[in-house]
Amino acid sequence: MASPPDHGTTSLTCPEARNHVRAVLRPLCDALPARQAELLLQDACLITSELVTNAMLHAGGVTDFDVSVEGRTLIIRVSDGSATLPTPRSSNPAVPGGHGWFVVQRLSTDITVEPDVHGKTVRVTLDASRMAV
Repeated sequence: MASPPDHGTTSLTCPEARNHVRAVLRPLCDALPARQAELLLQDACLITSELVTNAMLHAGGVTDFDVSVEGRTLIIRVSDGSATLPTPRSSNPAVPGGHGWFVVQRLSTDITVEPDVHGKTVRVTLDASRMAV
């Protein structure tokens, strides 16, 4: 497994985070049918972009980032310094912005938000066995 990038608050970029997700997922994707692997990578990269962007825009930046695989489940953790829980801003598709949290919820197998004394960690799982083939 690749080690996560060493970044302090706000220095992690979305492309760096997505590249790390791809590296961690490579062994799992190599064992999956091509279409299933492609869908898993797309969903994982989109979720990662949304979580990192939301931490940057609404919570002062990313304070910790971790990606791991347990069996056929990808686990993405993004921490930030804000205690404010993620909430959707708009449910109207015609209104720009505010749709990222809906996307994360729709694509994820499970989401937990773990508050702590330094802010919170959003933990998202994606189960590869649930991806359409």
